Amino acid sequence: MKISLYLPGVFEPQEDGYSQVDLSNVGDLDDAAYEEVLVGDSLDFIDDRDSFVDEIVKKLRYGGKIIMSGVDIFEVSRGIISKQVKNSDINQILYLRRCSVSNIFDMANKLSSLGLRIIKKRTNNYRYTLIAERPSPNAQDPV
Repeated sequence: MKISLYLPGVFEPQEDGYSQVDLSNVGDLDDAAYEEVLVGDSLDFIDDRDSFVDEIVKKLRYGGKIIMSGVDIFEVSRGIISKQVKNSDINQILYLRRCSVSNIFDMANKLSSLGLRIIKKRTNNYRYTLIAERPSPNAQDPV
């Protein structure tokens, strides 16, 4: 089963092939039950992002993937300095009910520290996408 996490009133995507799950209900989900978890643009709205990421990784099956996307604060800063990000966008990006700001490096390090294998890292403008896989407990690293 594939699930897409959403934050009511802030981020409510409708992704084909995914069951929608409110972020506040993640603790109620079964551990090791999902082949794919999509966490798009909502991490910065979580009070305790590290604990939340710990919890969603538990929900992945072995061989399952987590897909994260969000605003990379380093890319936003670069865009502000080079004047490529509009002033109207800066306010929305930085202050729209966010609890924190993230970047691709910190999120990749967090997932790696939880034993996930990073499959893909990408930044485009000021947004990042990160895909990681939970390896099987007896899987060997590819040579």
